[in-house]
Amino acid sequence: MALHSGETPVVLVDGNLQFGDVAVLFNERSRNSVVDLAPRVSELDPEIIREVVVPHNASGVDILVAPSHPEDAEVVRGDQFANVLEYLKKLYSYVIVDVESSLSDITLETIDRSDLLVLLTTQGIPAINDLRIMLGLLKALGTPDNRILLVMSRYEKRIAITPERVGENVHHDVVAVIPEEPRIVVPSVNRGVPFMMERKKAKDVRDSILKLAKIVRERLAEVDIEPIEG
Repeated sequence: MALHSGETPVVLVDGNLQFGDVAVLFNERSRNSVVDLAPRVSELDPEIIREVVVPHNASGVDILVAPSHPEDAEVVRGDQFANVLEYLKKLYSYVIVDVESSLSDITLETIDRSDLLVLLTTQGIPAINDLRIMLGLLKALGTPDNRILLVMSRYEKRIAITPERVGENVHHDVVAVIPEEPRIVVPSVNRGVPFMMERKKAKDVRDSILKLAKIVRERLAEVDIEPIEG
């Protein structure tokens, strides 16, 4: 929502095909999903895309939802999913994919085709350990450092593990911090009303997202926009 405008349309793609909940966060439902696009990658056109994506009218963001039945995810190959993303790039300024935590074919293909990777961590030691492993994998895949944005989410000042310490530990700077705001975020998720729409009530966490969006724009302007070679 922070990246979307009339000049820069956004589509949010649920890359967790078995248990994705992006649509829930927007209180939207659809009988159509990426499953309806993957087998038709060679014949995609704007009209087909419009029939499948869900428009979130309040924000203007389009959503490509995950299938409602987990078993349907099995029909989508990683290369098909990646080709859908490539086509969406022709229609939208930003194609944002929320991937699952495991390194499935879908996730690996998404990483390979992405211009920028936003990695989220928290102040928990298990999360930081997973982050270190993921950064090692991305290095092995040949992903340039400037294509990786490291973000600390649910940050609490009272916890001694600071963004600076985490950055030093994993040898990659934390570029943005999203504060822990359970009184704002939890009701937002449960109601399906994004907190980005609540300008005054969600000021701190909203401002942090706007800052991250600004960093994303700036970083994309700096990097060479070519698919990452795996």
